[in-house]
Amino acid sequence: MSSRHRPNRQFDESLYDPATAEWRNPAPATDSQTMHGLHLASQNVLHLAMQTYNAAARGDESAAHAARESLVQQLGVATHLIDELISCGTDQPTMH
Repeated sequence: MSSRHRPNRQFDESLYDPATAEWRNPAPATDSQTMHGLHLASQNVLHLAMQTYNAAARGDESAAHAARESLVQQLGVATHLIDELISCGTDQPTMH
């Protein structure tokens, strides 16, 4: 069995913990609507990623491509919202 499929795989403790105070109490200048939009966009990204994975796993090429296209669009929305939050409304996109 490969290491990717180990049932007792440990989580990477160096990953960002969403329970930290920074996550619960965003910067005062943060727009609550933008944060809410980012939350929804992030949920959609996860949902679309699962749809893409499931379609690919069952060999449904057309559904996988359609889900992937939606995923790419939703990632663009999430990235735009992140850019807004980082730049505090200025038009300076994040570097990728």
